Amino acid sequence: MNRHCDEYINDFNAPMSLRWFLFVNRLPASDKHLCEKNGVKPRLFAKYKGNRVRVVMASRLGDVGITKNLDAENGYSLRVQIEELTDFTDEISNG
Repeated sequence: MNRHCDEYINDFNAPMSLRWFLFVNRLPASDKHLCEKNGVKPRLFAKYKGNRVRVVMASRLGDVGITKNLDAENGYSLRVQIEELTDFTDEISNG
């Protein structure tokens, strides 16, 4: 069974880059906007089926939005479960 993305935020075994991205992106919209206005906008990259992707969205439904465009800050091409992703990092060039 797939885990909701919120379940990873307090999972100390999950990568810190994943936890931080989900924490900020699952805040209420007004709080997330306040973070962004103050320069807090974490980036998250991962591998999906062997290809490097950027995670740009965390849904209230529990999945995340990804894109192959590593420079994109929003606009996903596919929604996937966290379990489908590997090699999380906040660095664009890792792997």
